[in-house]
This record gives sequence, C-alpha cells and structure tokens, in this order.
Amino acid sequence: MVSEKSNSKKYNICLVSPDPSISRTTEQVVQELGDDLRCNVIIIDGNVKTAVRHVKPYVEKGIDAIISRGGTAIALTRAYPQLPVIAIQIEATDILKAIQGIPDGTKIGFISYSEVIYQYQALAELMGVHKITFFRLFHLGDEDTVIEQYVRDAWKQGIEVLIGSIHVREYAKKYNLRFVFLESGKGAILRAIREAASTILVRCQDRDEFKLISNIVDYTFTGTAVFDSRGRLQKWNPAFASMFAGESGTDWKVRIPLIFSSSRLQKVLDGSVPGGGEILHTEERDYAVTWQPVWEGAQLVRAIAFVQPVEQVQSYAQSIRKKQHGEGLIAYYTLDDMIGKSLAIRQIKREILKYAGTHSNVLITGESGTGKEMIAQAIHNLSQCSKGPFVAINCGAFTESLLESELFGYEEGTFTGAQKGGKAGVFELADGGTLFLDEIGDMPYILQNRLLRVLQEKAVMRVGGSKVIPVNVRIIAATNQELEKAIEEKKFRLDLYYRLDVLRIRVPALRERDGDISLLARIFLANLNKEYGRNKEFDKDVLHYLTTLPWPGNIRQLNNIVERMVLLSEGRIITMNDAAEALELGHNPEKGASKKIDTEQIEGLLSEGKSYAEIAELLGVSRSTLWRYRRKKK
Repeated sequence: MVSEKSNSKKYNICLVSPDPSISRTTEQVVQELGDDLRCNVIIIDGNVKTAVRHVKPYVEKGIDAIISRGGTAIALTRAYPQLPVIAIQIEATDILKAIQGIPDGTKIGFISYSEVIYQYQALAELMGVHKITFFRLFHLGDEDTVIEQYVRDAWKQGIEVLIGSIHVREYAKKYNLRFVFLESGKGAILRAIREAASTILVRCQDRDEFKLISNIVDYTFTGTAVFDSRGRLQKWNPAFASMFAGESGTDWKVRIPLIFSSSRLQKVLDGSVPGGGEILHTEERDYAVTWQPVWEGAQLVRAIAFVQPVEQVQSYAQSIRKKQHGEGLIAYYTLDDMIGKSLAIRQIKREILKYAGTHSNVLITGESGTGKEMIAQAIHNLSQCSKGPFVAINCGAFTESLLESELFGYEEGTFTGAQKGGKAGVFELADGGTLFLDEIGDMPYILQNRLLRVLQEKAVMRVGGSKVIPVNVRIIAATNQELEKAIEEKKFRLDLYYRLDVLRIRVPALRERDGDISLLARIFLANLNKEYGRNKEFDKDVLHYLTTLPWPGNIRQLNNIVERMVLLSEGRIITMNDAAEALELGHNPEKGASKKIDTEQIEGLLSEGKSYAEIAELLGVSRSTLWRYRRKKK
C-alpha cells in the first residue's frame, strides 16, 4: 500500500512501514497534526526484503529523508547512504501495551534490541510490573544470525508467548509459539518525523555552508587543487587554473602530472611524508606548495595542494615583518651588542651560539640588570625562528587575573571592559617565534599549572573560550630568584621548573666581569655624548673608582650613573667630584660613610701632594665619601 499525505510543505519524508499497524498509526499522526508537521509524509509498506526496491522510485524523485524501523532501517541505510535514514525507536510504554492483553501467569518472552529491553526493565521496576520471564537482546545488524537461536531457547524454556519485531514473528510461527507484534506508538513515530525534519534542516544548512566555502575557495588568490589517491587532478579553483594554464588553446590539465611529478605529491599519497611545504620549480616560475593529506578513517583518500608564487609569499612575509617591527614584536639585540672581554662574557657567548641551534627551552638566571633579555633576543636572532616574532612579558608586573589574560588572551565579553572581538595572548602573538617570560619566579602559583599545560600540549585556550589554539613557540624564561629555594617553599612548581630548565645560562653580576666595567662605562659615555650632543671624557681616577664599586644594580645601574655624570658635570672632564655627586643621587652609602672625617687633615695631606686616592686609602674611606665630606665643608 502506498499512501501520500501532502501538507504542501518544503520537505518530503518517506516512511517505510514493515507492518500495517505502523502504517495506520502514522496515518493517524499525520492527519491529527496536519500543517504542524511542516513536511510531506509518504507512507510505503515494505519489509527488509522489499523496502529498498519500493523506495527507489521516490529516491529518484528526490525525497529528503527516510523513516523506518529496526532491520528495515538498517537495510535502507546501507542502500541509500546519501540520505538520512531515521529509525523509529521502540519505547517502554509500547512494551507495556503489548503485554496488557496477555493473561496473568502466561510465560512471556521478549526478544529485541538492548536499549528497548533496558527501558522496559527500568519501567517495570518502577511500576512493579514483572510479567516477562524471558529476555534476549541483540544489536542492530545481528538479526539474521541470532534470532532463530533465541526463539529456540524460548521454546525450550516453555515460553508461551513471544513479543518482538517482524523478524521474531517468522521464527515464532516455526516453533508454534503465540506472537505479539511490538507496535510503535504515536509518540515514537512523531519523534522520528521530527528528527527527520531536523536532520533535513541541518543538511540544508550544511549544503549552504558548503556552497559558501566553495565560493570562498573559488575567490581566494591561493591556488587550491585536489588530487585523488592515484594522483589525478579532481578539483581546482580559478587561481590554480590561472597559474598553470599555459598558452591559450592548450589543455593545461594535461600538463599537471608532468609539473607535479617532481613534487612530494606521491609521497604524501602513500603516507611516507605527512604533508608540509616545498618549493615547486617550473619553467615559468617557482611556487610555494603546502600539502594537506585527507583521511577517511584509516585510509588516505586524497591530497590537497595550496599553491602560491614564491615572490608573492616573500612579499607577504616582508610586510608581516614590517608590521611586527611596528608592533614591537621583534628582537633588536644580537650577539654583537653584548659588550665585554671578560672570560665570563665570552663563555656566555659560546653558550648562546650552542643553544640558538636548538628549539629547547632556555632558563636564564642572574641578578637584576645583568642583561637577561638582551641574551634572550640574541638567542632568538641566531635561531631558526628568527624570522618569527619575539614577544616579551614581565610575569611580575601584573596582577594574577591580568597576567592570565595577557598570557592566554580572552574572548569577547569575558569580563567588564573586555576588548570587542577578544584579545590574543602573548602565546598566540609569539606563534612561530620566541616568547620571553621575564621574572618567571614572580608568576602566581595558580597560573604556573596552566602555563605547564600549555608547554606540554603546545596549545592554548583563551580565558572564557572553549577553542584550543595550537601554538609553536620557543620559551626563554628569566629570573633573578633562586627557583630551587622557591620550590622548597612551595612557591614554584617543580614540574614547571624542569620544563623550563632544559638549557641554562647563568649571567654573571657586573662585579664578576673583570675588565668589563671600565669598557662598558666608556661605551655608555660615547653613546650618551652622541645622544646629548656632548664631548665628555672620564678622569682616569673616575674609571678606576667605578671598578671598585659593588654595582648591585649591575649594567642598568652603571648606565644610569654614567648618564647622571654626563648631565650633572660642568666641565668636559668628568671628575671624582662629579662621580661623587652622581652616586649620591641614588647610591647606597659605601662602607666607611659613617666614619668621622677631619677636613683639616684632608687639606694637610693635599698640601703635601697626596692624591685623593692616596688620602682615601690613608683615612680608610672610599673616594666618593671623601669627596662628599669635602664638598659639605666648603
């Protein structure tokens, strides 16, 4: 029987009924709901053996979905994989309805799918209905191999009535057992129709999205082509065709196998290489090709080529580097900027050269002001990721919540005042380059766990987001703290420490760099003379005196003191008097500052021809202290 109930709606659904009772129930549902169904329902009688043949004419006309039950639904799914096939689900209430008319005391057997039996058992426990004495369950697709065995088992156990599907009915008759067909109620059929309509809607949306994506691919300037598993050209966009069209009137597709014969296409298709990029040389020009293998399950079915002229890629990369420079995502310092002739600084330069050739994480330790970021930039500029961005962040300069958003970024609307469209964190900004985590020892403990996860998985998730973003970043961290002590005090994670401390550079304090202090001071002076338009020189006593100081602020402090001398000194020569004045502005009192100074004694020694250095040594005070006291007495 074929019955069509037309609601003059957009979608056409074909319901294949393996039993007249399902056909009648479906007709009632369609009639009762009328226009509320918002689709055309075509009802066809057919079982596992006949359904595929009966549905074929309607498939050819263009139906949008199929509904059926049990094994019939499986057969239709296999025959028409291009269409959604929705299975009508049996419900526990349908089972209760089936056993309602069976007298008490009758031995009842039930053979069906596992989910149906589990539903019934749960409902029977709840309602206290325990009339079924024999259960057998099977999975979709197993009907032909197990049902007769299950019916035979029921017969041997003295079962009088069997409940089940049409599959069970055939064998129940064979063993002279009474059979009750497990009908589908209106609710189950309606749910199947609703699910079919929803599936159709989703598929229509998917088709629209596919058309949109196709349009995007067609209009992109990147040449895109799809090759099948045998290396034959299947699909391509106009940009790809224009790159390889050649002379007018020739079939350019004939040239493609020859052009790509020297590429890694075949290796991608046989799985010997995972894809990636290469340079394809042709007679006309060179192309940058990126390969993407396409898998279906465990089988590699095709490969996609993304093609751009090399000069176009180079131009784009150049513009990106300019943009990064404008945004400050660039390392300015190189190995040549590291000034010094001491043994300690030469050793560091050797370590930088070694470490730059790897992609391992680096931990730089040393006092504040020793130039740890300069070393990080030098490593970056010598490494393979030197063309990528260099991003630095001070982990001790932010509150916990602000540091989290700076590191990992955030999505729009995550918090009040959040930037529209969200914001990328430093991990995203540093993708393909180096991330310098300064003052890593000051990072809040709770964020250390999240940082560790990013380092392990090489992926980041923005604050308030749900999407995992892969990042390829080299980490260089720096600290002026003793992390081992922080670990003992439970202020720093041991596992994070091991992640960061793969390669280590200890930067010596300035006082440990024999011979470098006077050299650095002269270079700083030359730079400051150029900056301020001066022509200053150091008195030799000043240079000697600078080498005797402890420099707790290291190179940064030395540079600041030299700048003070340049700006505060009156004459062309920077004297000890100028040095004392500059050091007094921000320098801790030297040893001996509290010692009582006799000005008359100083004057007497000067009249004897003693130098300030000799007087300071005789009195047991520093030369800067000597100069300060002498100035106060004037």
